[in-house]
Amino acid sequence: MGELEARNDTQQILKDIDTYLQEYGHQGYSLDFCEPTQQEDPSALFVTLKNMVRRKDYDPVQHEEEAARKKDKAMNEIAELLSGLQYWQFRYRLWFANKYYPMREESCFVLGMAWPVLRPMASELGRRMVEVGTFKQPEDIYHMYSAELEESMALRADNKAKPELAELAQERRDLRERRKLLHPPGTCPPEASDSPGIAFKETQIKNDDSSDTLMGIPVSPGTITAEASVIMNPSEFSNMIPGSILVCPMTSPAWTQLFAHAQGLVTDIGGILGHGSIVAREYGIPAVVGTGNCTQRIKHGQMIEVDGDGGTVTLLDD
Repeated sequence: MGELEARNDTQQILKDIDTYLQEYGHQGYSLDFCEPTQQEDPSALFVTLKNMVRRKDYDPVQHEEEAARKKDKAMNEIAELLSGLQYWQFRYRLWFANKYYPMREESCFVLGMAWPVLRPMASELGRRMVEVGTFKQPEDIYHMYSAELEESMALRADNKAKPELAELAQERRDLRERRKLLHPPGTCPPEASDSPGIAFKETQIKNDDSSDTLMGIPVSPGTITAEASVIMNPSEFSNMIPGSILVCPMTSPAWTQLFAHAQGLVTDIGGILGHGSIVAREYGIPAVVGTGNCTQRIKHGQMIEVDGDGGTVTLLDD
């Protein structure tokens, strides 16, 4: 950003970036309130813009036209397979899905609209707690319960501190990091997935660590063989290889920018109505989600094959 501001010929670019961040910058890279928004940390946006410039063959208009052609072809094939009442039932359900499906994506987009207001307030409160000696760092506030904050604010009014809360915040921070290593069940409670009609709600499949084929949930059709870009968090967005297969724990609206460079998607967590699944279908790229351990099994740059029809991911080499 500093390099752009130092140049005399980038004013329009800076204006466009500011306009984008004003409208879309409230999105977080995850749905966790303690994570920064794009307005606070737009570095991933700059990485995406850089990749778009470097990728000479990237044409978003052509991409949309290709997706439209695939849709028309599929509609023609369906028209030949179905007739009469079946065909019109399909058309009605397709209309219904087109009308209401976007609400799933919109809910994630709207969820964080208050964060540009609430996060600065939380940061300021955390800073004041550091001043009085209750916290060691402003971010400790994200690891407190409401009752604990109310108590510490009441003490601050009398210029008193409760330093043990800083230690408690660190304990919870460490616990949060350890919990990231756990493999949660696909459904809560786990027994729910054994019930008839509930199995489709599985969001993670526990794969054998010795197998070269990972099983998951097929959510976007097609087969693709390409390099894997293993992206664990937004700080690694710059590692995205143009034309590769995006391999990640899960996605949120702020991750959508990576789909412009992806030929396929594989995730640890997800279901047919998850964010990544919806966007993969919109982009027309094969996707398998809910593998459970793809980010642990697949190496960055490794060649893999994604079968979005069968729900498999094959590891081709190391």
